[in-house]
Amino acid sequence: MSKHKHTIGDVFQINEHHGRTGWIGSFVLATEIKSWGIQGFVSHVQTHTQQLRAYIRLKWEEIDYIGHTNFIPADDIPTVPDSKE
Repeated sequence: MSKHKHTIGDVFQINEHHGRTGWIGSFVLATEIKSWGIQGFVSHVQTHTQQLRAYIRLKWEEIDYIGHTNFIPADDIPTVPDSKE
């Protein structure tokens, strides 16, 4: 764990200690900071107007601190009509 005081909205990258290769390298937005690690999600674009989230719990040794985001996606993203251009 880094010496940074972690907060909700911090971004972490899953490292090789996680063990499941499909997750390694993914960026996780922390929604909860725990003594043992974090809970958060990986965003995935479904369509131009919808996103999916894969929620995950990670131990400190499984992640590397990247930085903090000023933007945390809302649960309900406004729908924008598809352009016909």
